[in-house]
Amino acid sequence: MPARAIPNREHHLLWQLEHFARTGQIFDVTFLGREPSLEVTLTQEFAFEFLETLSWGRPEQLARLCRQIRFSDGSTIGLVGIWTLNYMPRDLDISGVDLSEGEQRIGDGGETMREMISNSYRCRSRAEEDFFLARFIAS
Repeated sequence: MPARAIPNREHHLLWQLEHFARTGQIFDVTFLGREPSLEVTLTQEFAFEFLETLSWGRPEQLARLCRQIRFSDGSTIGLVGIWTLNYMPRDLDISGVDLSEGEQRIGDGGETMREMISNSYRCRSRAEEDFFLARFIAS
């Protein structure tokens, strides 16, 4: 989807939530204030209610749902607490991933992909950075 078609971060997250609700695909969630949730889906109940609300609901119903997004690992959070939703294929193979791609500067502030992954996944070591960077590149 072209960048101009999604006016801001919240719209992008809503677009992603709709996609994950429709497909049931797994993804990683990174949060603004806590550790990430890895390889989760939206709960079936949340996905159904979310899609129904997008189709037939009122804005206040959508706002209510966006304050309590429910994931398959049992966690719940509001849209404002989500940093990223990163698609992860079920059969992800990270062997042989070229991590040099992670050194490219891609962020608005000149960050490398490695720095962005390290920050969003709250990595504590170079090994964790390598692991999450490989998963992100391979996805």
